[in-house]
Amino acid sequence: MVAFLVLLERKILGLLQLRKGPNIVGFYGLVQTVADGIKLVMKEILFTKNKRVLFFFFAPVFSIVLSLSIWEFLPRVSVISGNVLLVLILSSISVFVIIGASWGSDNVYALIRGVRATAQMCSYEVVIFLFMGVFLFISVCLDWEGVILFQSYGYCYFWLFGFFFFFVWLRIILAELNRTPFDLVERESELVGGFNVEYASFGFTLFFLAEYINIWFMSFLTCFLFFPFMDSIFHISLGVFCVVVLNLFLRGLLPRFKFFDLIFLTWGVFLPVVLFVLLVVGFILFLF
Repeated sequence: MVAFLVLLERKILGLLQLRKGPNIVGFYGLVQTVADGIKLVMKEILFTKNKRVLFFFFAPVFSIVLSLSIWEFLPRVSVISGNVLLVLILSSISVFVIIGASWGSDNVYALIRGVRATAQMCSYEVVIFLFMGVFLFISVCLDWEGVILFQSYGYCYFWLFGFFFFFVWLRIILAELNRTPFDLVERESELVGGFNVEYASFGFTLFFLAEYINIWFMSFLTCFLFFPFMDSIFHISLGVFCVVVLNLFLRGLLPRFKFFDLIFLTWGVFLPVVLFVLLVVGFILFLF
């Protein structure tokens, strides 16, 4: 899935930038991602000589473990009570991975990037918690199944604000996934390569896989939340593919935000708007 997503992204970016993209290795460049992966894994593994080498080594491992573990709590898959809270908790733990990777790298650029990434992630984690709180408050349930069931039975409270919710959610997941225009965690134009500047081969591969696995998960979650009428495998796959393509197109269409612009956008725009919608929905529920 990650290999297909990387190839699709490079093709879309090539289309948007009026260039061909991968087209040499294999038929229509289909083997390019496999060749890049083999080349990356064969690179030399470097370890810095410092006392924090355990943080440096295990940070990529925890990153991929968190990305794979979160699939256990996917809607229509998990039967665990309170799985919404578990998804939010696992997504929040990822900030410690970045802190450990940047601190264990023994590199001043990686450390600065880790501090900035921590401030960014803390900013939008508050917003995503409140946003999911709207869904939980409306459906009066802490499980994905309850949220989807509430929407499927045609209660108009969600659909009254459905387009606005999707508009805000799209921006939240772009920040959650560190995608353009919120890709400040790996902003190589300013800080060499971000918190993972000292990683190569094994470590960089795991960080890379974790990032793109999270893109697939958030795309699945978006379809389950906003298109609950998709009940067949074909419809769900089509919806997920459309959300993924939309995220990839936005990378080529939108410019990057400055770091302080993101903080202002989070606390000055998203947070008040989400709180306002929460109050409006609560008032409607109180009346009816």
